[in-house]
Amino acid sequence: MRLSAKYVLAGLAAIILAMPVWARTYKATWIVNTPETIGGTQVKKGDYQLNADDAKKELTVLQNGKVLATVPGQWVKLPKKADSNSIENDNGKVTQVQFGGSDQAFQPQ
Repeated sequence: MRLSAKYVLAGLAAIILAMPVWARTYKATWIVNTPETIGGTQVKKGDYQLNADDAKKELTVLQNGKVLATVPGQWVKLPKKADSNSIENDNGKVTQVQFGGSDQAFQPQ
């Protein structure tokens, strides 16, 4: 009986250690005034929520709680923490999403 408890505790410890406890979800509000493209998705004028989990290589675009797109990409290290959320674009195409307080930014593919 005692041996079984050790195996159970060891199994639980392995599961807990394997979980990405360091993962953090970032959120940013995105107000689009002219049509823009993020990943391969074109978004129209409106208010959007951008969610990204730093343990994954994807960003979710939501409007009114509905998922419009899941955009693949990569995380890049910034030289310093971003002061606030910002969305950078080049000719209407989103190139980078920075999240305030983080030294990482998401670059859509």
